[in-house]
Amino acid sequence: MTSPVFKQLYESTLSDALDEDAVLLDIGAKDGKIASELADSIGCRALALDVDFKDGAATFPCDAVQADGTTMPFPDGSVDAVISNMVFEHVPDEERLIAESARILADDGVFVSICPNRAWPGDGHGYPVGMPWLPEAIGSRVAKPYDRRYERDEGWYQAAYHPVWSITVRKELATHFDSVEYRSAALLEADLDRSDTRQRLLDTFAEPLERAFSSRVGTRLVETVFPTPVYVSTQPK
Repeated sequence: MTSPVFKQLYESTLSDALDEDAVLLDIGAKDGKIASELADSIGCRALALDVDFKDGAATFPCDAVQADGTTMPFPDGSVDAVISNMVFEHVPDEERLIAESARILADDGVFVSICPNRAWPGDGHGYPVGMPWLPEAIGSRVAKPYDRRYERDEGWYQAAYHPVWSITVRKELATHFDSVEYRSAALLEADLDRSDTRQRLLDTFAEPLERAFSSRVGTRLVETVFPTPVYVSTQPK
């Protein structure tokens, strides 16, 4: 999936929950584009947080905060919504990020998280299919030529590539939120770009996926293997 599809999902999930006085935080915001576009469409204030911003971040009308998502410089209960778009796999301890998100959220706040599922053999980071399943000792050797190709720092695979299982993410979210909903079915409702290979693949399997999502058992089965689990968590503990 690409950012426009995720943006549609965020809008449909958050538009009724946020107003002009609300604060929306995008963790791992890169250049701040999604946060700014969401704030504009929903009508709220946007904060973009990242450990290091890409060039061009200053061109978007949102407040950029350079910080680590596992130790965020915000008071308890000061944010109304948090989004995390493909960030968990870049955090060695994603539960710390989840705990911090719960801490800074208001009692009626919403946390929308999307991440690659380790059960899926590829996750869009440019590595060969099957990389999430390799032992680190083997994966680090395989990763070297790809890190050079994508101009990544030496050791990027070990330092910033930690794919997680969807069932692990659900368990960690449930530790810090009283309500955790699996919402990947909402991706089927997005306006897909048929020129994008990954979106065409989703479109191809839309009908069987819809049938699977129509039952509780089918939804849980899909959840274990679907490449991009989407969770909407509320009622922070």
